[in-house]
Amino acid sequence: MLIENPNFELRAPLQQLKDEHKLLRADMDQFYGITEEIEFESGPKVIKLFSKLYEEVLAFDEKLKAHSKREEEALFPMMDHHLGENDRTIETMEFEHHKAERHLQDFLEEVAKVGETIDEYDAQMITVYVVQAYATLTQHFAKEETMLFPLAAKILSNEEMGELGRVFQHL
Repeated sequence: MLIENPNFELRAPLQQLKDEHKLLRADMDQFYGITEEIEFESGPKVIKLFSKLYEEVLAFDEKLKAHSKREEEALFPMMDHHLGENDRTIETMEFEHHKAERHLQDFLEEVAKVGETIDEYDAQMITVYVVQAYATLTQHFAKEETMLFPLAAKILSNEEMGELGRVFQHL
């Protein structure tokens, strides 16, 4: 297992992904704070908080999809090419992406089902999906930063890093 060296500098494309994690984490911390308020509040305030949560998750979902696309369509295939058929690193990363995306989709689908008729109980129950997405992504980002990105830095050539940077500009 690779452990991140704080003095280790990632090359530009990998640093971009890591920097995106910081921005995504800030959004996640924001919506996680709202989930905690929903859990401990009652009455009409819960519905107001839930509405704010919905808007934040909707915006976050778009940012996450753009980030995931860069990893899944560019970084992962390049790395997979080097890792060999018995290595499950990329498969695991993709599984975690899909798991987090599924939690967010479940949240959005449940909101659509209840619509304007949402009550305090529904709001608190549906919020659980966001908490699950938060937990999944928190662990996933840490795993990418401590294991995947250093591994990519080690196995990808300078030419591949250049190609990765070019591809990121178009995704």
